[in-house]
Amino acid sequence: MAQRKKLRERLECKAGFAVVAELASGPNFDFGPIGKFLSAYKKAGPDSIPAGFDFAGITLPQNPGGVANIDPGHAIDKLNAEGLLGDLDCVPHISCKDQNANSLVSSLVGLRDSGIENVLVLTGDKPISATGVFDLDSIGLLQVIRDMNNEGYIKARPQDLDKVQQFFPGAAVSPFKYTEQSQMQQYYKMEKKIACGAKFLITQVGWDWKKSQELFRYLDKNKINIPVIGNVYFLSTTTAAPRLMHDVKLTGCFVSDELLAKLYSENLPQHIERAAQQVAMYKAIGAAGVDIGGVSNFETFAGILKRAAEIGDGWGQYKDNLYWPAKKAFYLYDDNGRERALSKPKATFHHKFFNFMHRAILNPEYRGFKMFRGVMAALGTEKGEGAIYKLFHANESAFKYLIFDCEGCGDCYLPENFGLCTMGGCEKGLANAPCGDATADGKCGNNLERVCIGELIYDAAASEAHGLAKLKRIINKPRIKALDNTASILNYLFGRDHTMKNALISIGESIHASIPKTGQIMKQLAQLGPDAYTKPSGPLNYIRALVESQSNDGADYLAVNVDAFGEDDQQTAVNMMREYVKLVRRWSNGVPICIDSGNNDVLIAGLKEWYNTKEAVKQPLINSVKVYTMEKFFPLKRDYDYAFIGLLMTEDKPTGPGGSHSMEELYSLAKRIYEKAVGQYGFKPGEILLDSTVFPLAIDMPMEPGVPGYTYRAFEAIKKIKSDPAMKGVHCSLGISNSVRDLPGRRIGVCRAYVAKAMEYGLDAGIVNVAHHYGRVPADPDLVALVDAFAKMDGSAEATNKAMMLMGKFCQENRKASV
Repeated sequence: MAQRKKLRERLECKAGFAVVAELASGPNFDFGPIGKFLSAYKKAGPDSIPAGFDFAGITLPQNPGGVANIDPGHAIDKLNAEGLLGDLDCVPHISCKDQNANSLVSSLVGLRDSGIENVLVLTGDKPISATGVFDLDSIGLLQVIRDMNNEGYIKARPQDLDKVQQFFPGAAVSPFKYTEQSQMQQYYKMEKKIACGAKFLITQVGWDWKKSQELFRYLDKNKINIPVIGNVYFLSTTTAAPRLMHDVKLTGCFVSDELLAKLYSENLPQHIERAAQQVAMYKAIGAAGVDIGGVSNFETFAGILKRAAEIGDGWGQYKDNLYWPAKKAFYLYDDNGRERALSKPKATFHHKFFNFMHRAILNPEYRGFKMFRGVMAALGTEKGEGAIYKLFHANESAFKYLIFDCEGCGDCYLPENFGLCTMGGCEKGLANAPCGDATADGKCGNNLERVCIGELIYDAAASEAHGLAKLKRIINKPRIKALDNTASILNYLFGRDHTMKNALISIGESIHASIPKTGQIMKQLAQLGPDAYTKPSGPLNYIRALVESQSNDGADYLAVNVDAFGEDDQQTAVNMMREYVKLVRRWSNGVPICIDSGNNDVLIAGLKEWYNTKEAVKQPLINSVKVYTMEKFFPLKRDYDYAFIGLLMTEDKPTGPGGSHSMEELYSLAKRIYEKAVGQYGFKPGEILLDSTVFPLAIDMPMEPGVPGYTYRAFEAIKKIKSDPAMKGVHCSLGISNSVRDLPGRRIGVCRAYVAKAMEYGLDAGIVNVAHHYGRVPADPDLVALVDAFAKMDGSAEATNKAMMLMGKFCQENRKASV
């Protein structure tokens, strides 16, 4: 079998001008057209492709036009079985229209197992004779693929990191929109797709060289460096495609009256000529390649490339033949490349009404929100059941259906969409509108009686101060399906919808050199030389996966600890911390770092490096400051804004029972740190996290009678700190994973129970594995009882015996059987 060409390598290394052919099966699931095309190429050989063009692979659409046809995965199996791919790479389309989220993951796993790494991620056409699913949109599917890629690295063995198969996902963008609203929304959504993991772009079809050039100008001006493949559709009257595009029967594709008339006046060689001119244009203006579609046979495909090679850089003389815009067309840049001013529409009554109502009772920053939530809680609606809940839900449903076309998803994105609903207001019900189906005049391509919801959202955003900047960066998560047909306002009030906050201030713990696997990979990375932290490699990709996965799982901070590398050489740890700070800043999507070290110089180096950038960054966290290091760290607040974890320990010998700090000592240390930080150096209470230290439950066994357990002291100290009005607003934090050290099993469950019990005492922050979402999922009652026994181990024989009995039972039940 021939060595397959890697499209990824060609695009990433900018090695030549890549050409891919979009091959669609015939009617009635006929594989014949695909097989004939590739058989003809196999017979003609690589020399049939002119110099300067690299025939790198094929793309396989998935039910194009919303009509059922051969699935790309099945086509790939058939191609492999018949040996027709040869050295060509393959890019199957995967769209969201026909499968729910679970099914999409299954399809992706199947493609990965077949050796496929390239996929073109699409929202997809609305099915013609079936119900569209759209459980995810293209952005949501890109996020799924990014998570799968990261999981591949996280689960891989250290010696196998360079063998981890990764998807190389592409996304679509249409520069061929002719209203300001639709075009700018396309550019905004393109940037969101890139932020969610798109590695290359393929344009929509279109015949307007100015629009094609505009896309590359936008990318350049916004410093977006991503390979773009131009879509060249062989538009010919030998098929119905031109008429269907003109009549808005192939949504998202625009053929003007003038172009349609021109096509019907031409012959086949003239159609080939236009396609060749477009190929030459894309090659000249900076595209990484072209995707040629609509070609029924290989001879025509090769003929287009041969003529494009003859045209070369002289495509400009054919501009008139590549310029078929809509009437009253919007272009972002004028003929001199200057950006046009965007419109500033006035807010509609609908938009003003929504903003007023939201501000009055649903904005947490206003008093009305707290009053409204208090009333609803007093009426018992928080439980999601009962007569009052049902009455409220019925009235909400009627009101929101009348005003917003609400469809009762229960997870409302009206605030993010500027008062407009993308369920009732969008034919596909997308979380991130719009798709690419809008017509040239901004109507929905699937329902010409309505304006595209993306246009309306754009106008609403543009009517607000900084609204477009907000629209450009908002990425909506998939709606929570479990909330269908529930009261969305109450879900929002009580934190059950997508706005749900972490139960704790969550500090991701995964980038820690003391974790055996992670430490080994960090060592591998450091040994790769001076460009180890910038040059792609398996170890570096593993670190990126840790950063991105924790950020995506909702971490409030990402902790980095490299102390294991500074035991013999402190400067090594200092230098490594600086590098890891840069990596977090680069890949965390704005989540700030927690600089974690027992070495003061490492902490200070990391803090200074975090601010060594022109980018806006969020306040970092320092872990940790003690009473004997306060004077070294607190003065840095004047130049480097930061929050900190105050570790409640001293250099002096503890005087509490059993030779450790008593609860009163811990409380006293907390007050000293708090008063110095707030009273002398201007820290806000919310910038202080006090850590009373976790002791493993497995060895929390006082050796003397009458001595309280460590867990008891830590929890009681938290309660005393949080109940002190003089320290109102301060946080309490613990390193949760330390609690389960040396336990034989069920460590995640015990951590969950530990958090649940500690929160009863006032814990509101923790260094945790954020993937487990501690504080959200209910803990096992038996495990809560186990932790509770240690939390109440006050030194009495009765409490101690109960804790020891429950721990013994736990260990017996979870002891692994010997082989």
